[in-house]
Formats: sequence, C-alpha cells, structure tokens
Amino acid sequence: MNGWRDNGQAQTARPASNRKGFLRRVLTLGTLAVVALAILAACGPEVDKPYSTTSPASPTADDVHSLYKLVFWLSLIVFVGVQFAIVYTALRFRRTRNARRRPPQIHGNTRLEITWTVIPAVILLIILIPTITTLYDHDAAAAEGDLTIEVNGKQWWWEVVYGENADGENLGIVTANEIRVPAGKEVIFKLKSNNVIHSFWVPRLSGKLDVIPGHENKLSITAEEPGVYQGECAEFCGTQHAWMRFSIVAMPEDEFYGWVNAMRVGNPGTTNQDAELPEGVTRAPANFNVCLACHQVNGFEGGAALVGMEAPKTFGPSLTNIACRDTIAAGMLINNPENLKQWIHDPGSVKPGNYMATQITPDTFSDEEVDELVDYMMTLQPAGGCDDFLSAPASPGATPAATPGATPAATPADD
Repeated sequence: MNGWRDNGQAQTARPASNRKGFLRRVLTLGTLAVVALAILAACGPEVDKPYSTTSPASPTADDVHSLYKLVFWLSLIVFVGVQFAIVYTALRFRRTRNARRRPPQIHGNTRLEITWTVIPAVILLIILIPTITTLYDHDAAAAEGDLTIEVNGKQWWWEVVYGENADGENLGIVTANEIRVPAGKEVIFKLKSNNVIHSFWVPRLSGKLDVIPGHENKLSITAEEPGVYQGECAEFCGTQHAWMRFSIVAMPEDEFYGWVNAMRVGNPGTTNQDAELPEGVTRAPANFNVCLACHQVNGFEGGAALVGMEAPKTFGPSLTNIACRDTIAAGMLINNPENLKQWIHDPGSVKPGNYMATQITPDTFSDEEVDELVDYMMTLQPAGGCDDFLSAPASPGATPAATPGATPAATPADD
C-alpha cells in the first residue's frame, strides 16, 4: 500500500545504489558551485566602462565599493548555504517506494527556530555597523575641503558655480555640465535644486546623493588621478531625465588654475555694430542678443548676470568658451558645428520639453542666421585655443553628428 503510515514499522534501508547516486549529485552540484565562484573571482574591474561601480577612483567611492563587496560576499554565502540545504533536503529525504512511515517532523522545534532567527540578525548587524560608520565618516568629510563647488540641478542640465578654494579665494566661475576639478584635492559639492528632486551620481567617484528643493546636501569627492568621470541624474525628474548627464574632469592643479584664468577672462565682445573692438576680437552678430536674453558670456557686454538658485527656469548655461566644451545639451550631443546648428535651429526636436524650446522655434532664426550664430560661437574660446582646456573625450551615448533637419537617434522622451 502506497502512502505514509504511522504503524511503527521500520523504514526499509536505502539501497547502496541510491546512496551512490545521491553522492554523485552532491559532487556535481559542488563542482558547478566552485566553477561559478572561480568565474566571479576572475571578473576584475572594468575601467573602460564609465558608469561602472567596480573600479572606484576616489576614497569616497572606495568606501562605497567596500560595502558592496561586504554585502555581495555575505549574500553569496547565504545563497549557497540555502541552495545547498534545499538540494540536500530534497535528495536526502525524498520519498522512496518502500517508505512506510513519515520522517521525523521538526515543526515547533525551538532550537531550530532560534538558530534561523539569530543567524540573519547577526548578518544584518555585520552589514549595519560599517554602513553607519561610512555614512557618518562621509558626512564629516563634507564639512571642509580644498575647493567648494555649488551644483544646481535644473531641468535638465547642471549649473556649476565655483566658490572658494583653500586660500579663501572665490573663483567666481559659472559653467554647466562639465565640472573641472584639481586632481588629488578634496572638493565639497553643495547640491541644490529650485525645481524637483534630482540625484547627483558619479559611479567611479561617489555614491548617489539626492538634490532636494529647499535643502542643501553636501558631498565630498577627491578624484585621485587625472581623468574623465561620467555622471548622471539618478532620480526621475521629468521628460528628459535620461539626458541629464555631466562629467567631472580631474586635472593637475596647475592646469586647473590655468583653466580658471581662461574662464575668468572669458570672451570679450558685443553685439553693438558701432563699437570699436580690440584687434583679434570677433564681433557678435546682432541676433546673438536673443541668446544673451538667457545666457551669459564672461567678458561680454550685456550678458545675463543672474545665476544660481535665484535664476529663472528659462535661464540657460553660461556660453563662455563654449567652443571648447566636449558636449552640448547636457551630454546629449557632441559639440560640433553640425550638432550646434541643429540645437539652435530647433532645440525641441533634439530634446523635447527643455526650456530653450519654449523660447526658440524653427521660425526664430533663418538658416543664414543660424549659420552666422554657429560660426560666431565656434570662436568663443581662449586666446591660446582649446588645447589649454585639455578637452576630455565625449560623453558615452552622445550623438556624434546630427543630420540637418533630423532628430538624433536615441532621444528618449522618458526614462
């Protein structure tokens, strides 16, 4: 008769062949587990992937990566242990044809229940202590540094206002999306927003930190080596959230201050056709006044002066030395004449929903005027040329060149 019966009869002994089969299955599963662990161990840092968190390049990111590794290995131990227990139980206590009674039951076993309650509690405690320690250490580090930079989250770009350095000097520079910092120096980022919640994230340099309206969050970052570190907004913030990118360019300190001086000098000019200009200075076309209604250019007469949190939503990035930037539209397009022409002609076709598109339509400028503006903006660079800026490679995902009149590929409307 099939089925379990509590009739006191002894269970028939397991045949030797069954025991050998069970051992073979355990050995096979054990071998597969060892191979899987070897493959995971062979997966080294992927430095060539800019959004990878497995190749930290700052003490802050290294702390976060250490927490990742701790959680990963503890999770792996738990996973392997649970899977082994399931497989062992399924194979060891599977029902046989000759079984005549139920196996011993463990329901209500106080010792077992205490054991599988204490083990997870201990594991969580192991994770909790270094996590809290890291949070407090990072918060303390953000109190003082070698340079202060205010980053204002806009829709959908990043305004960068350079504040005081370690000598108490206010650098007084306003840029957008490409953040230059001295390598090896601790930079304190003051993160603010006057619209919605954003999130500032540079995977190789730090963890994510929310940018909240009405509240200032601080983040300490020290880029140990010169290089380009890509970042992005990590909190859904509207239509073009997916294209709210930026980069941190770490450079030697002397080159950084050379860049600071070039930005301070700016690009002297005017749209006044009757004004006398120094030799070598290109006069802006008259229709550049439309740009100056929302943008500023250091050294230029008549540029918008309101920046930072108090600036209106339609206020755009500074155009100082724009010819030397690697990308435009917050990392969406590589900065070249073709892309710049399309951006000026019809920004709404490139990045739907952006504020520039509320001011500029395809009818605002004629084709000749667009060409004139692009030619002039390509002259906005330091006297020594863009080599002084040590331009970094273009952001991943940026469109190399735009086809006139066409919408660039991979232009997401939503995240």
